Amino acid sequence: MKRTPLLIIVSMILVLVTNSLFLLIKPEITLVLSLTVVSLGLALILAQQAMQEKKSVARLALEKQATEVKLQEQEGFFKTIFDYTHTGVAILQLDGTLLKINKALCEMLGYSEADLLGINFYQYIYSEDQEKLDAVLRQLIERKNKLYQAEQQCFQKNGDAIWIILRLSLVRDNQDKPVNFIVQIQNITLQKKAEERLRHMAYHDPLTGLANRNKLEQFISHILASARRHQQGFALLFLDLDSFKNINDTIGHDAGDLLLQVIAERLHNSVRSTDMVARLGGDEFVLVITDVKKTEVVALIAQKILDNILKAIMVTGQEIYITTSIGISLYPFDGQNMQTLMKNADLALYRAKEHGRNNYQFYTVEMTSRAREKMDLQNALAHALAKNEFFLHYQPKMELKTQRITGIEALLRWKNKEYGMTTPDEIISLAEETGLIIPVSAWILRTACKQLKQWHQMGFTSLTMAVNCSARQFKQGTFTEEVSQVMTQFDLPARALEIEITETLIMQDPENTLRVLYALKDLGVQIAIDDFGTGYWSLGNLRRLSVDKIKIDKSFIKQVIADETSAAITSAIIAMVNKLGIISIAEGVETKEQYHFLIREGCTEIQGYYITQPLSDEMMTAFLQHPLPVSETVT
Repeated sequence: MKRTPLLIIVSMILVLVTNSLFLLIKPEITLVLSLTVVSLGLALILAQQAMQEKKSVARLALEKQATEVKLQEQEGFFKTIFDYTHTGVAILQLDGTLLKINKALCEMLGYSEADLLGINFYQYIYSEDQEKLDAVLRQLIERKNKLYQAEQQCFQKNGDAIWIILRLSLVRDNQDKPVNFIVQIQNITLQKKAEERLRHMAYHDPLTGLANRNKLEQFISHILASARRHQQGFALLFLDLDSFKNINDTIGHDAGDLLLQVIAERLHNSVRSTDMVARLGGDEFVLVITDVKKTEVVALIAQKILDNILKAIMVTGQEIYITTSIGISLYPFDGQNMQTLMKNADLALYRAKEHGRNNYQFYTVEMTSRAREKMDLQNALAHALAKNEFFLHYQPKMELKTQRITGIEALLRWKNKEYGMTTPDEIISLAEETGLIIPVSAWILRTACKQLKQWHQMGFTSLTMAVNCSARQFKQGTFTEEVSQVMTQFDLPARALEIEITETLIMQDPENTLRVLYALKDLGVQIAIDDFGTGYWSLGNLRRLSVDKIKIDKSFIKQVIADETSAAITSAIIAMVNKLGIISIAEGVETKEQYHFLIREGCTEIQGYYITQPLSDEMMTAFLQHPLPVSETVT
């Protein structure tokens, strides 16, 4: 119950009590007392009401003060956010006039607050797209959108372009009428640049900056669509650098990378801006020449590329010369899609390599036929080992002073019902390409050593067996161990085995090859350099490795009688290796004149048809048992 009614009730009770008392005394006094009591009650009531009103006023004053403090705090909080946020913020009138701008926005755009206040922000941001601006504002005002957000470019005061995320929202009053627009701007230039770098990495070669395979596929897809629509032609040039691996191994991979960068620049400068140059990896490049109307134009471009690449290149202080081979396919004649065009250009590249390199070849239908035949031959070769189609022939080597057979060379042969007798060079080439050279070479080593052991058991204990080795064998980490195991298996002395390698094989990977050769020498195996005079083997390497034998290439022996230069080179090689204490062996000796020339020059051994053609194991056994004098040898 409230206090005011309580006072009234108390006053009335007092009046009743007083009246009751004084009625017994005197009515007049009772009336006076009643009025006095009532007056006092009313006075108390008024006093109480006044006190309550004062308390209400005080409470309202406190509430007002608290509200004002809270508003000040919120205003301070908003001001702090507005002034110190890294996001650019501005308040706009509905017509776009800037009313308030924070520090971040000024710094972002490079303007002072005075520069921006009063200008029309819409025209600054949307100077070229007023229709888009009108549509955005209309959607916000009509409540079709609560927030507009977009990525776009704008320009700073100094003219630099930056990328921003722009957010635009509408503020309404308590009557739901549009009052202001709030603009928030975030600088995303660094993010955009990072995205652009990632995009560039996805479509460009990191070493040369050229397009990569992904970009090439996109470009060719676009060119194909355009060529079909407009009935235009284009050319695809597939090229790689000749003997790049040898150069890379010689000058180092870092210098090789610099060389590739120079080549990439020269290729880029050889074509038009509408064409494309791409690097597939390693030393393989693809060029797409657009809008080709005449084949002659493509030929001129290909020749220009050959000429540009052939120019000397300075890398780490060294002057380097390198050549390239190019295969060319033409749309629409050589293929209707990228896969076919690439395949046919690759076939043409292979033909360019066959034609001596540093040239270009256009694709022809015959190339596909030859490639299919080659694939069939490779498939047949892949099954030859399992079908026991390989066998060995043996060719003897004779010491000139004693006319004694000192050694045998094992030569691979393959007999297939469909392909007949395939040449040894073709077998080795196919085996190298397919990777079969490893198991095939292992079979040759075991078979030759097994046969040598049989001849030793027959009494020919001074015979040695020469086996040719491939580059892939030298890249195996277990080759030396395999040689050791085979020699142990057949109980042969290490010096009974000769490992023949070519100068070219050594130069493909000099460091690793020499390491393997040193390991073989440690076993006691003899080392012979085959086809000497046609490669890059140096006298320094001969001394370092302590080579046992040098086989003079048959191309020199063939010309020693008719060509003075060949005779002089052969004589010089023999004199040099004899001086070094190395056995000289002449390959491909076929005539009596060659035989006598080599005797006069002091050659140690000879090998060739003048002694005998390569023989089967049975026929070689018979030959060893009854070797014919040289004068009676059938040529």
